[in-house]
Amino acid sequence: MAAQDIDAMRSLHAEDYVVDWVYGDAFENPPVTAEESAGFFPAWFIAFGEVDYEVKRTIAAEGVVVTEWIFTGTHTGPLGPPVFEEQLDPTGRTIRFRGVTIYDVSAGLIQRETIYMDLATLLVEIGARV
Repeated sequence: MAAQDIDAMRSLHAEDYVVDWVYGDAFENPPVTAEESAGFFPAWFIAFGEVDYEVKRTIAAEGVVVTEWIFTGTHTGPLGPPVFEEQLDPTGRTIRFRGVTIYDVSAGLIQRETIYMDLATLLVEIGARV
């Protein structure tokens, strides 16, 4: 993540990979396929040209890995779809928020990624008006 290497990130995904963004209503935001989520990180990295992704804690067991992390980045580019429906112009603000990701793993590849992120703090720190 910190290296912004999308190809390396995708190489860890199984063929039937899905991602579940847990930041809203579970029924309105169901898990999406790799194809449906493919634009998220490219858009994210345009908005945050330099980032830090600090893993604070990792818990691993057979078939599952849990990471607690802190994301830090400066909003230097536009942040729009598919991250947000309406584009947010760069603010120059540095943001920092926490999250947890659960990786369901099989045969060394991520089958499902469930991401719990502090979207409220992200929106406040970036200066978005909702």
